Amino acid sequence: MIVFSFEKDIARFHSAWSEWKYSVYHKDTPRHYNLAVQGFYGCGKTEFLRQFCELNKDAVYLNFKDLDSSTALAVFCKRILNGERAPDWIEAVEKYKNLTGARFQVLFIDDDNGSAAYKDFESAIESIKLHDHTLVLHVKSFAPESEQKPGNIKPRSIVDFLLAFPDYEKADVIRLHSLTGGLPAVAKELNADIPFEENLKILLKHDSAFSHFAPSILQRLFRSPESYHPILYSIACGKHRLSEIAKDIGFPNNKCGKYLEALIKAGLVKAHKESENSFARYFLTNSYIKSWYLYIYKNRMQQITDPQGLLNKVSKTMDKAIALPALEESCIRFIDNKYQIHNSWFIDRYVKGKTKPAYLKHKDGFRFKIDCIIENNGKTLVCVFPHSFDEKITKEQLEHYINVSSSYGSLCSEVSLVVFSVNRFSDWCVHQASIYDQLFCVTLERLKY
Repeated sequence: MIVFSFEKDIARFHSAWSEWKYSVYHKDTPRHYNLAVQGFYGCGKTEFLRQFCELNKDAVYLNFKDLDSSTALAVFCKRILNGERAPDWIEAVEKYKNLTGARFQVLFIDDDNGSAAYKDFESAIESIKLHDHTLVLHVKSFAPESEQKPGNIKPRSIVDFLLAFPDYEKADVIRLHSLTGGLPAVAKELNADIPFEENLKILLKHDSAFSHFAPSILQRLFRSPESYHPILYSIACGKHRLSEIAKDIGFPNNKCGKYLEALIKAGLVKAHKESENSFARYFLTNSYIKSWYLYIYKNRMQQITDPQGLLNKVSKTMDKAIALPALEESCIRFIDNKYQIHNSWFIDRYVKGKTKPAYLKHKDGFRFKIDCIIENNGKTLVCVFPHSFDEKITKEQLEHYINVSSSYGSLCSEVSLVVFSVNRFSDWCVHQASIYDQLFCVTLERLKY
């Protein structure tokens, strides 16, 4: 079983909590009062909280799921009040406040559905004014990707998977990361001590977390999840315009649009516009969702009757369909974080406004690919993404990329060239990166969220 470390997330959150304590102590407005612990479904929020509470004695985790108010009260008294009884929530919270005294506390409430127990507890919190020394935080199952708050827990990065599978080929690590979407809830059954092919078989089993997690999300979110599956499947298969999706599934445009809005609100779909007046294009927010619809959604019978056939299909198609596009998304996040370019703006600003990369031909006949050129705050950003797992950036290739970039200005000031590679760069390439201030040779080890 794979268990990921949340050390960096914990450090970031602890810093935010310390700022809140400082602001309260100095009678300022608490800066992080509205902070929540949130993230994509299955991204590891609960494991993050477990590790955080293990390290911080003044952190308390509460979960009222499936409990009525009286049962939740009894559990609270037993676990939090050390068995001391309380007739109602008001007295229970009062006892908790007296127990903690002036110590600063952080209270995590893991209850997405807003149960009656939580509502009663929240009412008692407000009545007793527990917020004076206690930071009460909700745990939510969705966080917009653009939000960079300390409480936002991201799916695990490629770097996290490299650490979890130290003996694997990098290409296989990328494949596992893309198939699972970096979600610990999906990747938990993997085993770093067995070959990649065996882990792939584990994912594709009919009773695996990989097989059951996606439909469980929709079951939890929607009363009629069967209405949403065709839309998500259509997007996974490459339909991105509203008109394309509606035609593909046989829905009227207005009906399909309403379903898409619901999926966006739920965090399963994101919309991008090339300009303010252009039509939106719709994409799935996590590569695991795409993997599930491509390989499981219509293949339940094959999972049971012909598992080897399904395995062969996945092995043959996953690089082009899942792994390389997911790797490109990781590269985009790197660019976005480094240069503060919002993803929705970045993704659609390809060379000459096209949605496809540009293939440039050098005068000596060499044909090469520039994935995107971005104008950002008066400067130009030239980006090259990995196009295969075997590709190695040669001296000749990098020279061509530098020449193209230099046509837009100096690599020391006006232009940045960012080249990504699955494999390590040659010593010559590394040396060139040390010469040019704005030349960046980026390996997998730097692809962090």
